[in-house]
Amino acid sequence: MLTCLMGILSRPTNLLAFFWPANAVLLGIFLRLPQLNNTGGWLGAFSGYILADLITGNSLVLTLFLTVSNIITVSVSLFFIYLTRLNYRNYNKGFTFLYLFSICALAGCFASALFAVNTIPYAPNTFMSPDRKWIDFGMWWTGEIINCITILPLILAFPARAEFHHFFTKDLPKISFVHLLPLFAIIISVIFTHIFFGPGALLYPLAAMIWAALTYRLFSLTIVNSIVCLVTYHSLTSFYLSESSDAYFSTAISVRIGLCMLGLAPLVLAIISSNRHELYQRVLYMANHDSLTKAMNRHSFFEQGEKLTKNSKSQPLTAIMMDIDHFKKMNDQYGHHTGDLVLQNFADQVRTCLRSEDLFARIGGEEFIILLSCTEEYQAHQIAERIRQVIESTPVHQQGKPDIYITVSIGVAKQNPDDPVLQHLVNTADQALYQAKSQGRNQVMIASFH
Repeated sequence: MLTCLMGILSRPTNLLAFFWPANAVLLGIFLRLPQLNNTGGWLGAFSGYILADLITGNSLVLTLFLTVSNIITVSVSLFFIYLTRLNYRNYNKGFTFLYLFSICALAGCFASALFAVNTIPYAPNTFMSPDRKWIDFGMWWTGEIINCITILPLILAFPARAEFHHFFTKDLPKISFVHLLPLFAIIISVIFTHIFFGPGALLYPLAAMIWAALTYRLFSLTIVNSIVCLVTYHSLTSFYLSESSDAYFSTAISVRIGLCMLGLAPLVLAIISSNRHELYQRVLYMANHDSLTKAMNRHSFFEQGEKLTKNSKSQPLTAIMMDIDHFKKMNDQYGHHTGDLVLQNFADQVRTCLRSEDLFARIGGEEFIILLSCTEEYQAHQIAERIRQVIESTPVHQQGKPDIYITVSIGVAKQNPDDPVLQHLVNTADQALYQAKSQGRNQVMIASFH
């Protein structure tokens, strides 16, 4: 009802509403919260539409026609979304958003406009005239499309509570002046639309919006995008209405279509950019991690380890080398599938004992290594012993088969300040591991430079 009142209050005298967010809001709510898409939800929406119109002075017949027209926008859009089995929850993947927008524009908005111009002009106390049916059709249709492009992405991209918490605790402190430059450029370009009127004003914010699309996350962009479209729309509408109603009608449809393109382009660009970034991160992860255990691979370990070595002059590093005991025998006895299960379980258990900054890698078949920074030798020994105990006491579960218990041999070595080469540290830890295995396995052996 509140969004209906906002639209009604934005309606110029004897004209359609300048801004009507109710339909896009209702569609977005039904898509985000499908449990509300039931009889009760539709009755509540219908009542809200009716009450908003009646309390602002519309006649009952006109109110009914307006309400049915609005309901058609939402219901027809939902019908075709479900009919095409569009995975709208993945609106930010591939061309899903374009398909969603096309359905809303060519089905819901079109059907709504068609019904409206064939009923509302004939209602008592109407503000639409049968003499300008096709103009009103274009005005209604393009108006609904603008509402869709400005409101629907906001609702679909609205972050969950956990994402909000992450933004305000992790991302907000990282925002810098450079990060705000696209926003400043947008503000300046929007100000220009109020100073230099004309059809060309539609293009003023375009470059800044493209910059923002390549800089900001999708939800942040949807906020900026909606504000820019609405402010630009208001500026141009006010200008042409101040000239004359004829000037307004002759330009409003083309202005609205231009605004749709202005609003659509940054959103599509942001989604494409986000998808490419996500794909790049996925490929980068796969290149740097072991596909089975999700631990770092050998190449990535030494690459990042060398960087730590160069920055560890004041605080030497500590390496923990680990080898699963009798792994080859286990592979032969139970099969490679069970061996893979053992490796995955081992890596998962080790990760529970580590900090986020510790490097953990698989460097051989059943050999793993950990590189610790800012850790004393006795602390590294405690970590290694905790890992040994966790591995020894945690069974590997097999479906329909008995659990398997494994043990691990561990070698610990602290970096020698006089020999900062990472490979030498790894070799020293490997020698300590060999001693642990030769002295009975399932133990921790320290090889310090002292």
